[in-house]
Amino acid sequence: MAIFKRSEAVKAKKVGAHARYVDEDVQRVDLKVTSTDGETAVIDLSLDQTRQLVVDLTNAYGACRPALLDQKQVDRITAFFGMR
Repeated sequence: MAIFKRSEAVKAKKVGAHARYVDEDVQRVDLKVTSTDGETAVIDLSLDQTRQLVVDLTNAYGACRPALLDQKQVDRITAFFGMR
């Protein structure tokens, strides 16, 4: 069954990302997710989508581990990756 044609959540076995230079004005980030079933999806993200994903993931992680991250750290992480 396709990774995107499921009604329930799919567990990820491996997640990775790499930057892709398209041209001087366009850079993208490819997010690669491999499920525990061995299916792989590559999601093409703009830099704005990538920045928002970093913020959302950091906030979600912080909700699970509140003592480990605060907003100042989130801002520092996104700034480090040039995602302001």
